[in-house]
Amino acid sequence: MLDCIGGCIFGRLANEPRPPADPRSPESIASAIVTTILNADEPYSLDKQLNEELSTESWTDAIAQAILHGLENAINSGADMAKAASDAAAQSRNAAVGFATDHPMYTTLIALGILALLTPWALEILGFGELGPIEGSFAAGWQRSFAGYVPKNALFGYFQKLGMKWRWI
Repeated sequence: MLDCIGGCIFGRLANEPRPPADPRSPESIASAIVTTILNADEPYSLDKQLNEELSTESWTDAIAQAILHGLENAINSGADMAKAASDAAAQSRNAAVGFATDHPMYTTLIALGILALLTPWALEILGFGELGPIEGSFAAGWQRSFAGYVPKNALFGYFQKLGMKWRWI
């Protein structure tokens, strides 16, 4: 009777042994999963392969982070992707473009970052001057949006710092 109660509470019979922990490192497990994701032709076959590779009870934060970093590296390096991953990447890119359209400040931040890296002098033209925001400029308007208090580590402060230093970069 206690076994039945244990099975109800824990989802298994109390005297049933637990499956052994996966002896592979999180990085090794993640690498196998990323490879499976990148090589899958269909989402349905991918799901089946992943279920065979790793049960949902075995996932850890370390494995999930290693998978995320592995996918980031694959995307950044332009790795070849089979149909399922390629379609998912295209869908994700489209969602990101939609997000940027719905949140124009996001696009502005990316554009400012490009300017800061490629043409730092353009920051001064936008009002991020050597002595602080230039009156009536884009930068001054952005600073006004903070109502007198620019939070620590705000992107505005980062761009202003670049504007103050660009001549020495």
